[in-house]
Amino acid sequence: MERLTTRQEYDAAKAQVEQLISEATRKGMLESDADNPYVSEIARLSKLMAAYEDNYMNLTPLRQKSPLISSMEEYFYAHGMRQKEGARLLGVNESQFSQIMSGRRRISMSLAKRIHKQLNIDPGLILEFA
Repeated sequence: MERLTTRQEYDAAKAQVEQLISEATRKGMLESDADNPYVSEIARLSKLMAAYEDNYMNLTPLRQKSPLISSMEEYFYAHGMRQKEGARLLGVNESQFSQIMSGRRRISMSLAKRIHKQLNIDPGLILEFA
């Protein structure tokens, strides 16, 4: 099979991958450096499935991290700070800060100002992505 063109072919390939993974796991043949017929066939079928998904399925991509959050993480990393210390620096409790960093909570205007002042992050970036 060179290409998957129907949902039935896709579902059959998916079932075959699951079977191969199960069988290879039982036999201990899914090690990270393994190069065997199981790994090769799983990789081949997975590529066919990915191509089918791209061409025929209306899948939404995973959410990408905001450039603002990435900039904040880079600042904390460069300064050897953990999330707990970042929250303290910005005057936010750890729980709220965790939600902000994971994209589950929006950044308030007062926090946006502190991000600019404390982390020296470009205000244009803050305005665009807060």
